[in-house]
Amino acid sequence: MSSITKALLYAGLDRQEMEELLPEARQENGRFLRIYTLITSAVFVACLAASFIAGGHLEINKPIYLTMIVVSALIYVNVKTTMKKLPELSTPLAIAFALTMYGYSFAVSLVHGEMQGTAAVAILVVMPCIFNYRPIYMMSMTVLMGAAYCLLSAHVKSHALAMLDIWNSLFFGVIAVMLSVYQMRVKFQEMLQKRRNRELSETDLLTGVKNRNSFENSRDVYAEMCKENLVCVYVDANGLHELNDSKGHEFGDKMLQTMAGAVSGAFGRERVYRIGGDEFVAFCPDAKPDEIQSGIASMVHTINEKGYSVSVGASIKEKAQLDMKTLLNDAEHSMYTEKRRYYEQPGHDRR
Repeated sequence: MSSITKALLYAGLDRQEMEELLPEARQENGRFLRIYTLITSAVFVACLAASFIAGGHLEINKPIYLTMIVVSALIYVNVKTTMKKLPELSTPLAIAFALTMYGYSFAVSLVHGEMQGTAAVAILVVMPCIFNYRPIYMMSMTVLMGAAYCLLSAHVKSHALAMLDIWNSLFFGVIAVMLSVYQMRVKFQEMLQKRRNRELSETDLLTGVKNRNSFENSRDVYAEMCKENLVCVYVDANGLHELNDSKGHEFGDKMLQTMAGAVSGAFGRERVYRIGGDEFVAFCPDAKPDEIQSGIASMVHTINEKGYSVSVGASIKEKAQLDMKTLLNDAEHSMYTEKRRYYEQPGHDRR
């Protein structure tokens, strides 16, 4: 029973894995929506044009095509204008798109009551597989829409056609349910694997913080993220080379791990990067100077308690004057100034 629950609620993943992947799934759904709504808008524009040219039985479909064009365009505009600020809106917009497509297939099938409901059955099979979400939701929508179509068909069509539509809806509805469960499992497993690969490529394996590759890819994002200012804290180990030479690299690794833990504890692991052998950088958007000083003091105290020493530099820039290269250079220069003072003290000769 637990394996079935896991398959239906979490696509075969653990609950925590599913929760962590949902934001990424919403982003993908938003991207899919932009593509699907553009395609459906173009297709229904072509169908509307064809209905004017061909006439005949297509004439009755004109209001349906026009409605689909308007709704698809409205969903596309909403996705383009709101997704960046409110990515969680991808879910209701995806549901709106799905319901619109179900509505179209029902309308076409029922308007032409003398024909078999091919469009309704096709949408019933395809729709649950085009977005990424919990399988139970896709299954519920398939069951509800299939039941709704069966009731409408029984009410509008002849007994023979209605029975054929009901049978096809039941048969292909079951296939749609099985496909959606399988597809969601495959999609979320693929997302999880991509996420793990990305984390490995962007994580420093020794310390667990982000690595130089991640730093190069994401540092400019902080300039857009901050609203008032951005602080860069630059941390460098004192005596790592000497420690490696005197006691071995195992002790040097412990020093780096201690530094990473202290910097992460003070400024948050998601904003800490190991950018060199013994150099760490932390970014703090919209931070107050006293908060930064407190964080630095706490970090240094933790490192000193373990018997290690670091040099720290910090730089702050207002958003209006923010230049990432200057911010980093100023923080690095401040750190080297402190490092020189450290080695000028008796007993701290680099040699």
